[in-house]
Amino acid sequence: MPKDADRDLFLEAVKDAIPLPPGNRADTGKKRPVAKRIDRKEEPVPDFLSDHPHLQEGEHSFCRPGLSRELRKLRKARVQFELDLHGLTSDEARVELLRFIAQAAENGIRFARVVHGKGYGSKGAPVLKSKVGNWLVQIPSVLAFCEAGPGEGGSGALVLLIKSLAKDTS
Repeated sequence: MPKDADRDLFLEAVKDAIPLPPGNRADTGKKRPVAKRIDRKEEPVPDFLSDHPHLQEGEHSFCRPGLSRELRKLRKARVQFELDLHGLTSDEARVELLRFIAQAAENGIRFARVVHGKGYGSKGAPVLKSKVGNWLVQIPSVLAFCEAGPGEGGSGALVLLIKSLAKDTS
């Protein structure tokens, strides 16, 4: 049985190791923002997004006219809400993306992250990576987006600036 042999080898290798005391953890300082949890609405989401390219090949950012300064700040924005599309089909991802953007806009969430992945699980080229950017360009409440920073998902995620539809109560 190879599993028993592997286990025995491991136990032999660590027999002289001294366990660390519990609770002796290093403080890394930077805490990731916790995304707000918003209840999913069960009504059907319209399927109006086209799969036809709206971005140039290899382009991973977008900014509506008049917002160029916002795009520079976007990569460092504090993300309030996140959607992970890993493991979804294109159709499922499209529906979830529309639902996510609508909920974020309705709840006044301005900065969000969409994790589409790098396509390692896809045969050939990544599927969702190019589609997500093209879909986002078609959604009017998405004002801008750019590739996430290296510690925030890098080329496998996009950071979004969303137009708030929440009513101001002041």
